[in-house]
Amino acid sequence: MSVKPKNLNKEIDGERYRTALSHLIADDGESTFLFRALNSNYFVQRDEEMDVVPQARAEELYKELPHHRQTFVAAFPHGHGGVGMDTPSAYDDEDEQERLQQQYGVGTTDVEPSTQA
Repeated sequence: MSVKPKNLNKEIDGERYRTALSHLIADDGESTFLFRALNSNYFVQRDEEMDVVPQARAEELYKELPHHRQTFVAAFPHGHGGVGMDTPSAYDDEDEQERLQQQYGVGTTDVEPSTQA
């Protein structure tokens, strides 16, 4: 059975990171979850801990983790041809999520942020 990430809210280096408002991009189905925050920074959640990681480390983790919730380009749009492309947002309504899924094969359907209605 796949475990879902915990709803955490933490300030790290003056920035606020919230799992419920971030994009879950990959996980191991047990205890490690890789997110992209709304500020485009990457962070890892392990149990009750959250650690910000540079993009290079986030890309390595993405490749190591077995469950990908977004394509590589959608998860790492900067530097991989995704700049300017549509990428999913926790604020997308159902129609926008469906359009992104059909057009790009990406969406926020695996993430259940508290801001979605």
